[in-house]
Amino acid sequence: MSRPDISEERLNAFVDDELDAAEKEAVFEAMSQDPSLLQQTCELRQLSELVRHAYDQPPQAERYRPGPRPATPWGRAAAAVVLLALGTLLGWFGHQKPLELPEDSANLQAMVWGDEDRAFENADLATVADRNELKRVILHLNTSSPDKFGQALDTAEQLLKTYADDNHGAEIEVVANASAIKMLRAGSSPYADRVRRLQEQYFNLTFLACKDAMDHIRELEGLKTDVKLLPGVDVTPSALEHILNRLNDGWVYINI
Repeated sequence: MSRPDISEERLNAFVDDELDAAEKEAVFEAMSQDPSLLQQTCELRQLSELVRHAYDQPPQAERYRPGPRPATPWGRAAAAVVLLALGTLLGWFGHQKPLELPEDSANLQAMVWGDEDRAFENADLATVADRNELKRVILHLNTSSPDKFGQALDTAEQLLKTYADDNHGAEIEVVANASAIKMLRAGSSPYADRVRRLQEQYFNLTFLACKDAMDHIRELEGLKTDVKLLPGVDVTPSALEHILNRLNDGWVYINI
């Protein structure tokens, strides 16, 4: 598949919220086809935050400060951002506890935000885990493969079990768009019982369906009402915009 023709100027306008709804939708569609655009957009957002921070915090006279300067909230979030390549079977490791991933989640690779060069860098998950204690994870699916959805549930459950005894545990979101909506659709999902069981067992596990994808299905099927989802599944206006916001907040992103 060829790379969508989205210029850097247009991406900058997207980051600065200068596009209309139709133009934004075109950029979101391009990002769903080309993961490098998603990565580039995240980096532009981080740069934009740096510029705004510089203007909001004018330089002041130097004063003696005992010890190192504490990290800003933005700095902590930027250091925590991890973007994983689309289409690869992925998982995630914690720092303090060993995490035993399902057998089908092997050969893991990650792209991580680097403090030194202020850009995403390639790293294996063990290295990422050693540098970052990350327990906020977003699992993204965009295909209706039952096997991939099962892998997402396996990974989510293992993370939740691993950090169940920690003070705050892990926060996990399973986000579905495109044809993956079928996996969260009432009457269609082969995992309805397991989703319900996990919802009852883990309060910090959230399932999200993309409203844009639901509207597309409704149009294709000629439905007069919204697509009916499994009980307890939340809806986000745009899965990709939600993912971008989470990345900007320092969440780990995993595409199944």
